[in-house]
Amino acid sequence: VSHDLLTGLINRREFEKRLLRLIKDTQQHKNIEHIFCFFDLDKFKIVNDTSGHPAGDELLRQISTLTKENIRQRDTLARFGGDEFGILMESCSLQKAEYITEKIRDLIEHFVFIWEDKSFSVGVSIGIVSISDKTKDMTEAFKQADAACYAAKEAGRNRVCIYHEDDINLSSRKNELEWAN
Repeated sequence: VSHDLLTGLINRREFEKRLLRLIKDTQQHKNIEHIFCFFDLDKFKIVNDTSGHPAGDELLRQISTLTKENIRQRDTLARFGGDEFGILMESCSLQKAEYITEKIRDLIEHFVFIWEDKSFSVGVSIGIVSISDKTKDMTEAFKQADAACYAAKEAGRNRVCIYHEDDINLSSRKNELEWAN
């Protein structure tokens, strides 16, 4: 019920429970900061379309393992579905989160997935948002992380983008998401 069958990672529902706990934690302890990273793979559809879903599934398993091995032990990695993932970094600064996610981005960029007689390179677009006492709720955190991930894609893919409330492009993307809902 709480884990993704394909990767063994926690699923979105369990991730949301943990995110909610961290949001409540920041409201009680004003000086603490946590990080929510939302990412999805670039060029994942090419693997599925050219080699089939078993290849895509294996790629997801390998990317999950690679990512899990390169986050801190106390961090939480989840698969939301498809090629979308989330990371919760407890008691982590934006600077440290950016360092970790850039490392993950670089590892995935240089990772070569081999399936039968084909090899594939993929990338990853990562959106980062700080969870602090200013974070209203889980919905806002997801919108901000998604907006930052989308901004990373729009900037050319295979990038890390940090959400800043005063960034006009990110704020307008968040507003588009609210309007779509």
